[in-house]
Amino acid sequence: MNSSSTPEGISFVIPCFNSGDYLREAVESLIQQPHVLPYEVVVVDDGSDDPSTLHAIDRCAERAEVHVVRQEHSGHHAARNAGIGAASFAYVMQLDADDRLATDPELLKAGSYPDRAVKFLKTHEHLAFVHTMSRMIGDFDGLTISSYPCREELILRKHHVPTSIVYRRDDAIRAGLYDPHVRKWGDWAFAVNLLAGRFRRGAANNIVCISGPMHEYRVHSRTRRVSSAEVSEFDMTLLVVERNLDLFRDRLNRDDSAEAITRDVLAAKPSRLVDLICMAEYDLDQALAVARQRDFSLASPFEGLGIP
Repeated sequence: MNSSSTPEGISFVIPCFNSGDYLREAVESLIQQPHVLPYEVVVVDDGSDDPSTLHAIDRCAERAEVHVVRQEHSGHHAARNAGIGAASFAYVMQLDADDRLATDPELLKAGSYPDRAVKFLKTHEHLAFVHTMSRMIGDFDGLTISSYPCREELILRKHHVPTSIVYRRDDAIRAGLYDPHVRKWGDWAFAVNLLAGRFRRGAANNIVCISGPMHEYRVHSRTRRVSSAEVSEFDMTLLVVERNLDLFRDRLNRDDSAEAITRDVLAAKPSRLVDLICMAEYDLDQALAVARQRDFSLASPFEGLGIP
């Protein structure tokens, strides 16, 4: 399905592997948004074998807005790709099965995050994607330390990219979707793929941030998240750089090998102090609130839970 024939609206893709405890809450948070545009929720069952999860998926499928795609267990990124492939609408947003979109009426006074994001993308071809801030819920409450606007320059220096970006389905397909070989830092890798795909077509890569926070990231230890996997960051980053070497060489004004650029990208990865400074440049009060929430410690008290 090409962009000219894809209906205008947004498809929410939720990959799910044995995450039934939270799935219905995630789906309801999407349905409860004050939608203006048409939308659908695509739940991708990645070979779940947990009875409570299978029951939760079946209950979600009873909603007219929800479509379920089932596949053999193939991994988180393969499930996301299956969801993008099954999406009916021109714009897509990913949501993990244990996360939510915010439903606070105060935050939604200006409209839903998805609707506002699509409006930006529809009227500004120079935008690569739209994102929002993330508030942690569950075992920890507060903004993530990476709650500041993304820019192409920062992304290529390994700054955080949230899961919940809103993007054009056509851009994602042209860019090659998520790379299942990148077993960790997949959201960052996907964003780089998007930017590189647009770069090769001569399109601009501006990014808009809708502050919110409109996305709620659940911190818990009940299920194993992708972010907790023990994987070589150099190896994963090298895969991304090799795949998109033309973009990195152009934007970083380098003609080095992929290995050399990977070392520099990782060296530029922000510390928590740099993240906090970036946040302060955007919103000083917000940065001070985050520092107070963490008792002025740059180390997260929940490192083992994968807090970004």
